[in-house]
Amino acid sequence: MRLLTSPAAKKLIELMPGRSTRKNSPNGISRLKKENYAYDPNIESFVFICGLHRSGTTLLERMIVDRFDTSYLRASVPESEGQHMQTVFSPARKFGGPGAFAFSQEMSEELKNQVDYHAYRAQILREWRQFIVGTSPVLVEKSPPNLTKIWWLRRVFPGSRFIIFMRDPRAVSTATQKLSQASLPELMKHWNVAYSQADKDFRESDCLISRYEDLVDRPEDVLTRLGTFLSLKPRSEAVGLETRFSQLSNTNAKYIEAHNGAVYGHGIWNKYGYVV
Repeated sequence: MRLLTSPAAKKLIELMPGRSTRKNSPNGISRLKKENYAYDPNIESFVFICGLHRSGTTLLERMIVDRFDTSYLRASVPESEGQHMQTVFSPARKFGGPGAFAFSQEMSEELKNQVDYHAYRAQILREWRQFIVGTSPVLVEKSPPNLTKIWWLRRVFPGSRFIIFMRDPRAVSTATQKLSQASLPELMKHWNVAYSQADKDFRESDCLISRYEDLVDRPEDVLTRLGTFLSLKPRSEAVGLETRFSQLSNTNAKYIEAHNGAVYGHGIWNKYGYVV
């Protein structure tokens, strides 16, 4: 497995069958010019990051790929989420998008009807491969709807590991209002429904719970724990974090204030240390 990084080599790859950066891509998406894409990726295992929009999953993904020897996806789609780079299942926006998709019975039924798991694995990998950066056999992918489809991803990608990542539901709800027309109580309910599904699918053998609050307060401890659970090797040279992630700080307080002291009572959030 090797990377071809010269301008001429990149151009040659783009002209190869199945290597077009636009015409043959799902939904016409393209590669990012700044990335050195794998010429012939050989992916053997998967790490799926599962967490709602505005939970900090992008931060977590960037920190994992910066620290550990992993491959990852990059393309001209929101936060380089794998859900937008394939055509096997519909992305969250079809089912209401941020703050709503976990309520969708249609989304659940779509997956229940997709039972040719081996064929779907092959198709998703075929559509993802042109957007893979890195030479590691371990691919890290993050998409919010992963949270409600762990059971299905297990069948399509046997042996995968899942990081169930969460953040104070009040902070997530307020931050999500920028992307949704829902009220704060509705968004709190969505958090509860989404993480209840993940809790139902949880297995100690392949799932790990991690929290935004712990990541920003104790990043070294959290990353060490994740690396051990995922059996990842440290990189010899860091990829580098984007400027927006250069300073870690817990920004929950400003979002929690928007709830004006509202009390939401019991929910799955209690199990994970959130008293709201």
